Amino acid sequence: MSTQDQDAVAIRRIHLQRVKHGLIHQLTDDVVAIEEPLQISLQWFDSESGHSKQREWSMTMRTPGQDKDLVKGLLLTQQVISSLQDVESITYFDEDKRHAGNHLLVILKDHIQPDWQLLERSYISQSSCGICGVTSMRSLCLRRPVNVDQQPGWLSVDSILSMPEQLKDGQGLFAKTGAMHGAGYWVDHQLVCVAEDVGRHNAVDKLLGQIFSSSLWRPQGVLVLSGRVSFELMQKAMIAGIAVIVSVGAPSSLAVDMAKQFDMTLVGFIKGDRFNIYNGHWRLQLPSST
Repeated sequence: MSTQDQDAVAIRRIHLQRVKHGLIHQLTDDVVAIEEPLQISLQWFDSESGHSKQREWSMTMRTPGQDKDLVKGLLLTQQVISSLQDVESITYFDEDKRHAGNHLLVILKDHIQPDWQLLERSYISQSSCGICGVTSMRSLCLRRPVNVDQQPGWLSVDSILSMPEQLKDGQGLFAKTGAMHGAGYWVDHQLVCVAEDVGRHNAVDKLLGQIFSSSLWRPQGVLVLSGRVSFELMQKAMIAGIAVIVSVGAPSSLAVDMAKQFDMTLVGFIKGDRFNIYNGHWRLQLPSST
């Protein structure tokens, strides 16, 4: 999607009043980030009945644009599918044309049988919330084997310090609105893709959809985040096989616990030439302590 097309669906111009020294200083206009609901329905072949079935799976508040990438990332991180090859198609649902752009239908391949007791996704999750039915790290462990790259000493300090600025340069919507979270994927000294959304979890899901749709995933890739690191974002990175998370902000206690449990590298609080390593320092190229 071009920058112009992205702007057309993601931002809206509004009128406002600027106040200075307690007085209305001027009447002007500005742009704000659009936030709208996205309903996601699943269709699958039910092996017991021998017929196709359809059911609403989730509704989330998001910034329009990259909707199919968002759904792909969500399907992967919620473990509905194990790869994008499990999806037959993702199309806009045309049941009500007034809202067709806010409803996507995912048709799964015949061999995929959703376990609705595990999914339990039939509720509205706000854009600021993303735990998505997984209530503990233990339950997450049991859902799928976890493997992340274990190569030591491949990530330089200079590369880490450059990541926030690279991400900022790729956040065109944030520059216009100031209301977008950003997520980027860093490989071989550069960000290969960036996603933005009013929801930090949606931004990561959009990014993961891009990564796996375009075969960009590498064992030694880095998830770069514009804000704080929550358990849910660590969860998404781990399921995607991303071993290193670098963030401008700080992690939560559960995020740190998860980094330790799954042997991931977690870096945060980057400021100037400083940052914190909460776990996994051995993946970095660091001088030996004296």
